Amino acid sequence: MLNLRLSACLATALAAAATTACTDNNHEADLTLHVQNDSDFSIVEIHVTQVGNPTWGPNLLTSALAPGDSLVLGINCGTYDALLVDEAGVDCELHDLDLCLNDADWIIRNNTCTVFAVARAAREAANQTTGAPVTPSTRRAPAT
Repeated sequence: MLNLRLSACLATALAAAATTACTDNNHEADLTLHVQNDSDFSIVEIHVTQVGNPTWGPNLLTSALAPGDSLVLGINCGTYDALLVDEAGVDCELHDLDLCLNDADWIIRNNTCTVFAVARAAREAANQTTGAPVTPSTRRAPAT
């Protein structure tokens, strides 16, 4: 199991992108968020920003979060938008995630990002028709 501890540094990085910050650089984030990938897709990027922020936060992953893997993040209590990117570069935006439960669990399932399965099916159909792989496009700014 992939287990990454990101605490005060993550909170500081999120502060730069999301306006939520630790009250003091010597304090850790006020929430432990356990992220579990129970989907069929490897997640290669997770970005988090406060709702309404026009830019995404930094990528919180240092390596892919494969199906069955999990990690632990330190994050300040709040409501966030998130951007997940799968191994094919397909974006999945999630909005208004309430991440204010101590020791919360965020389980990513196939129905969390149905766009991943739709994009995979489209690539497979195109590949069967033309024999050539389809390259997905990606977007790095939240929809406004």
